[in-house]
Amino acid sequence: MPHHFSVIWGRVSRRVRGLDRQLRTAHGGNRAYTWGLPAAALLLCFTILVVAGVFSGASAAEFLPIAIFEGLVIAGLFIACMMPAVSPPDDYGDRGPDPDPTPSPLPSDPTIWVKLLAEANIPSRVLDDVDDRPSRELTGSPR
Repeated sequence: MPHHFSVIWGRVSRRVRGLDRQLRTAHGGNRAYTWGLPAAALLLCFTILVVAGVFSGASAAEFLPIAIFEGLVIAGLFIACMMPAVSPPDDYGDRGPDPDPTPSPLPSDPTIWVKLLAEANIPSRVLDDVDDRPSRELTGSPR
């Protein structure tokens, strides 16, 4: 069992050191900002949930696991939001240029759309229904 614990501890510490390197380069080496903000979020969320649990009269076995979990989630979100943005590379690697041509933009001339709608086979019943509707006017009392 001690061997498994040391293996897990080694993996976790390597991940945290890698995360620390990424965050430090993204924020100019400011460790207080990098780890202080997530730690403050963890502490604040944990405190709020513990106080709410105590005031509600729930037992500690009910609210402590939830408070720990929620605090870790919030701290993880802070860390994820502080990570540097990763943009995909612009090249396509070994597959060459993209085979799909770039789509042409839709025409913005309304006469083209009028022609297309005039040539479309729309049943006249649908068009008659549109014309039969009474027009509504806005009436209001002038002030």
